[in-house]
Amino acid sequence: MSTGNGPLYLGFDLSTQQLKAIVVNTDLKTVAEAKVDFDQDFGAKYGIQKGVHVKDQTGEVYAPVALWLESLDLVLERLSKAMAPLPMSRVKGISGSGQQHGSVFWNSQAEELLRGLDPAKSLVEQLEKSLAHEFAPNWQDHSTQKELEAFDAELGDREKLAEVTGSGAHHRFTGLQIMRIKRVLPQVYANSTRISLVSSWLASVLMGAIAPLDVSDVCGMNLWDIPNQTWSERLLALSAGPEGAADLRKKLGEPRMDGGGSMGAISSYFVSKYGFSPECQIVSFTGDNPATILALPLRPLDAIVSLGTSTTFLMNTPTYKPDGSYHFFNHPTTPGNYMFMLCYKNGGLAREKVRDTLPKPEGGATGWENFNKAVLDTPPLGYEQRE
Repeated sequence: MSTGNGPLYLGFDLSTQQLKAIVVNTDLKTVAEAKVDFDQDFGAKYGIQKGVHVKDQTGEVYAPVALWLESLDLVLERLSKAMAPLPMSRVKGISGSGQQHGSVFWNSQAEELLRGLDPAKSLVEQLEKSLAHEFAPNWQDHSTQKELEAFDAELGDREKLAEVTGSGAHHRFTGLQIMRIKRVLPQVYANSTRISLVSSWLASVLMGAIAPLDVSDVCGMNLWDIPNQTWSERLLALSAGPEGAADLRKKLGEPRMDGGGSMGAISSYFVSKYGFSPECQIVSFTGDNPATILALPLRPLDAIVSLGTSTTFLMNTPTYKPDGSYHFFNHPTTPGNYMFMLCYKNGGLAREKVRDTLPKPEGGATGWENFNKAVLDTPPLGYEQRE
């Protein structure tokens, strides 16, 4: 492994089913990588399937936050071995992405526990005590029908909501999830002093302090007034009650508007335990969809398709033209630009189901070979093939 003596950069992706870490050099060449598969590594311990718990009777889908804490320690152990003999101290900056819309509820001990992490102990045994709620709602959750109807109606109709927040109401959006938790778990909400998105939660653990929400990821909440670049007071009041808007705003904090800047140095926990430099900087983390458009140098009106667990069409655009049938977000790093998105939340799962119904391949193949062949051999619906 030869990478010269220049700086290295570490990126994380906390998705539904895995925590991945990749180290690159200044030429964006991969130096080392590691991953934790939640089901394979912790499925028996946490009773999860595809990274989550599902309650069919209520539509709830959620993940144990402790699982992510254990996974962060484990992926860094694996990355340290993958990096050898290169020292982790060469890593100068860390950023990453998290599954969008999920939320983590911190309690009043959180900031003190984050500041005082002991490298002789694991993250999970220290930071489990920082949680007002042991679970994080997942983007596949659809338990918020009452809240969805309330959000779509609050500003007049679904189109009015989209004009303000970039999207009509969706079950998975964080504002609806917060409203439901306040309704069904009032003590959890009352005990919460801060609320993070998954991306800012991971940044908080690495930084040893509560990180601000990201300017792009915050648009997946149905709470952010995009034209005015501020929280919508009416929607905060809808989520938390008329007397609770100011308190909810305090729990959320003010988003960081500079998606490309440093938020501070890495926590001493990771310096002592894994050999990071104390000068290593934590840059804003964002949601997985905004991170996808940063993975390629998209110019305005360029578009890409992402075939993850959810299937998305993403475009970089300088024009804000919202509609209740699709999504607009602030661009994660370029003020004045926006991210346009079409999203199908079960795209990957649907493809897997079709793959599994096809004849099983021989020789230990994955099954995607037969899927690909079936796709290529099947003409599009409504398409008349001519000689």
